[in-house]
Amino acid sequence: MGDVEGSSDLDAEMVQQKLKSFVETVNKIFSESILSPLTITLGDEFQGVCKNTESGIHLLLEMEKLSLAQQLPFRMHFVLMEGEIETEINPETAYGMLGAGLTKARELLSSKKRDRKRFELRLSDEFKITQLSRLFEVLDALSQNWKPEDFELILSMLEYQNNQTVADQHQKNRAQIWKRRNTLQIEAYRLTSQVIIDLTVYKA
Repeated sequence: MGDVEGSSDLDAEMVQQKLKSFVETVNKIFSESILSPLTITLGDEFQGVCKNTESGIHLLLEMEKLSLAQQLPFRMHFVLMEGEIETEINPETAYGMLGAGLTKARELLSSKKRDRKRFELRLSDEFKITQLSRLFEVLDALSQNWKPEDFELILSMLEYQNNQTVADQHQKNRAQIWKRRNTLQIEAYRLTSQVIIDLTVYKA
C-alpha cells in the first residue's frame, strides 16, 4: 500500500492525475510481479498484491525510480506487508479482498505518528525486517534533498556508471558529471539499492 506525503497541502486534482498515471505505468511495466494490480482506493492512496516478497522489494525500488522519471512533485509513503488474505485474490483490481494482512497494512498506512518511516516493512523474517528497514532509511536520507530539475540527470547516473556516457546525454563534460555524482551521492544510493536486493534473496 502507499499514499502521497503531505497531500493535504497539494492541489488535489494534480495529485489525482499524476498518481493515476503513476499507478497505470507501474501496473503495465511490472505486471509479471503483481497478482492484483495497484488500485487507487482514495484520492491519494493505492494498494495491490505482489507475487512474493522479492517482487515487493523490487517494486519499491523501481517505483522510486519511476517517480523520478515522471518527475513527481511529491514523495510517497509505502507499506510492504507479508500477511494473510482470506478471500480470493482479485486479478483485475485490488478491491473486495479481506484478510489480516490487508487490515494491518491499512493500519500502518493510516498511522499519523511523527516518526513514521517512509518505507514501512512487515515481513516474517525479523532479521530482514530490521536490516531492510535500515537500508531503506538510508535510501530515503540520500534522496530526500534531490530536486525535480535534477531527476532526469539522476536517473541517467543511476543507469550508467560511466561519467562520459552521462555527460554526452546531457550536454555536459565528464568533470561536471563526476562532481554531480558525488554531490548527489549517487553511488551510495546505487550500492544501497543493490544491498537491499541481495539481502532480500539471501537465504541463511
